[in-house]
Amino acid sequence: MLEKKKILIIGLGAVGTMYALIIKSSGLAHVTVVARSNYAVVKEHGLNIKSRKFGDHVGFQPDRLCSSVSEAADTTYDYVLVVTKCVPEVITTSKLLEPFLLPSYVEAFAQPTYVLLQNGLQIERELYDAIKSIGHIPRIISVAVFILTNQSSPNVVEHDQTEKFVCGVYRPDDFTTSANSESEFCVLNGLADIIVRGGGVVEVVPEIQRRKFHKNMYNIVFASICLLTRFPLTAIFRAPPTGKEVYEPYAFPATQPLLESHTVALMHSIFKELLDLARSLGFPDSEDGIPASVQDEAIKFTRESHSTAWSFHKPSTLLDCEKDSPMEIEVIWGSVVRLARERKVDIPRVEMAYGLLLVMQNQILRKISSR
Repeated sequence: MLEKKKILIIGLGAVGTMYALIIKSSGLAHVTVVARSNYAVVKEHGLNIKSRKFGDHVGFQPDRLCSSVSEAADTTYDYVLVVTKCVPEVITTSKLLEPFLLPSYVEAFAQPTYVLLQNGLQIERELYDAIKSIGHIPRIISVAVFILTNQSSPNVVEHDQTEKFVCGVYRPDDFTTSANSESEFCVLNGLADIIVRGGGVVEVVPEIQRRKFHKNMYNIVFASICLLTRFPLTAIFRAPPTGKEVYEPYAFPATQPLLESHTVALMHSIFKELLDLARSLGFPDSEDGIPASVQDEAIKFTRESHSTAWSFHKPSTLLDCEKDSPMEIEVIWGSVVRLARERKVDIPRVEMAYGLLLVMQNQILRKISSR
C-alpha cells in the first residue's frame, strides 16, 4: 500500500474548502488545513458543502485542523498549497510562510513543494527569492484555478459545476519553455494524480504563465465591472424570473438591450487590450498560447454560467469589497498595468479600472488601520 502524501492547505475559504474535499476524497493524502478566521466554527461544526458536481457534505473535516501556519509547521509536507488572497501590501507570501523558512524548520525538515492557488500575475517571484535566500532550490507550482464557488458563511461553501486545476512549474522570467523536465513532470503529476483521484479536473502544462495570464483576463474583465457597479454578473446576463421563480438581480428588460450594446461591448474591448499585451509577451494566437477566440468563448461561458435561476457566484474581489476586506488589486490589475508600460502597450480601459479601484482599496485599508 502506497504511503499517503502529506499535504497542507493554507486558507479555508471557498477554494481551499473545495480542494480540501477533493484531495481528502482521493484517499491518497493526509490533509492538514490552516483555518484562521473560521477556525472555531469549523472545529466545532465542520464544513457544510453544497456542490452541483461533488454533492452535499455536512460536517466535513480535514484530517487535521490548525489555527495558524506556525502550528502546522511541526512536520514535513510533500506539498503546501497556499489558497489565501494575495495582497502584498498587507502581507507577502514569504511572510505568510515564514514558519517554513525559519532555521528551526529548515534544519529539521525538508522543504516542501509550494503550490500557489492565488489570483494575479508575477506573484511567485517574491517567494522564489525568499527560498533561495535560505540556500534551497525553490520548487514552486503555480496554478490557474477555474472554479465557481463562494463561501456564504464561515463554514458553508457553495459550488457550481465548474472546476479545473491548471498547473505548471514556476520558472522566473521564462515565458517560452515548451516541455517539462523529468523531475518537473514528476512533482506536477504527484499532485495531479491526487486531485484527479478525488474527482477534480487537472491540466498539467509546460509553461504556466500564459495560462495564468489567460485566467487573469477573466478576472480583469468581469471583476472590474462587478466591483465598479457593486453588482454580480447575473445583473447583466440573467433574464427576469418567470412563474414561481424568485431571484435577483437580473437584467431589467427596459434597458437590457443597452447592456448588450455597451456593457458587453466594453467586455470585448477590454479583452482586446489584454490580447494586445499577450502578443507583446510572446503568447501566440493558438491553443498553445492565448487564442483570439478567448474573448468570445469567455463571454459565452460567463453568460451561460450566470443566466440560470440557481446562479449565485460573485467574484471574490466583489465579496471582499462588500466585507471591507483588502482586495487583490495589485496582483490582478496593477501587475498588468506595469507589464503594459514595460512593453509599451496601450491598455486605457484597464488603466482606468485600476486607477478607480486603487481609491476603493485605499479607503478599505484606511478603515482597517483605524479599527
